[in-house]
Amino acid sequence: MNCGDVNELAPLWHSGELDAARQRTFDAHIAECPDCAAEIREQWTGDARLREAIAAEPADTRELEHRVKRGIARERMRRWLVPGMAAAAVLAAVVLISRGAGHAPATPAVLSPVLADAARDHTVEVINQSPRRWKTEPADIAALETSQGISDNDVRALESTGYRLQRAKVCRLGGTPYMHLVYARAGREFSVYMKARGTSAAPETASTSGNLELASFARGRVQAVIVTDAPHGECAKFAQEAEAVL
Repeated sequence: MNCGDVNELAPLWHSGELDAARQRTFDAHIAECPDCAAEIREQWTGDARLREAIAAEPADTRELEHRVKRGIARERMRRWLVPGMAAAAVLAAVVLISRGAGHAPATPAVLSPVLADAARDHTVEVINQSPRRWKTEPADIAALETSQGISDNDVRALESTGYRLQRAKVCRLGGTPYMHLVYARAGREFSVYMKARGTSAAPETASTSGNLELASFARGRVQAVIVTDAPHGECAKFAQEAEAVL
């Protein structure tokens, strides 16, 4: 595969639609060609910045709110809802509108888009083991790291926690590309979503979603989100040890 082929197939590579054979030759090329790797990385970065810019635009929900309230009023008249039920419907509509506009969640249990995507991704791809095109060979993983601007030293440094890197792929959290790295030990698995640290790194957070524990932090050259269904406290311990080595 040459540089022209990579340029032509880049859209399919970004969307994960390449067949296995072309995926391997594509990854092998960008692992050896710094120009193509830089171009792929620039495409990822440009896409992420575009998504962040769009997401940062304030949403005008006045017309939507008006339509929702008007629909609730019509439904109330048609069905003669009792006042208590109507009030509950109005409150639910307002909460949905506020969330869509990017306002603070109604309760602390509501996860940010990035953490919510991470929890969902870990459940689908790690716990439920849905078929995905994981990379398991060191050279293939290194090619993905290069395309994402991530150092292999940072990825391997997390093995000092006692967990070993098993597989990797690229996914999106909140519309932004992340490396999805799976570390395992004694039957326990941690998903570490890692990306190159930007100018506006997310604050350190810890949260839960069902039986999952999540943590996020920015340290050194990377920003990371950690998700696991390991026993309580293991996520925080892993995060602390990971931060210490990055």
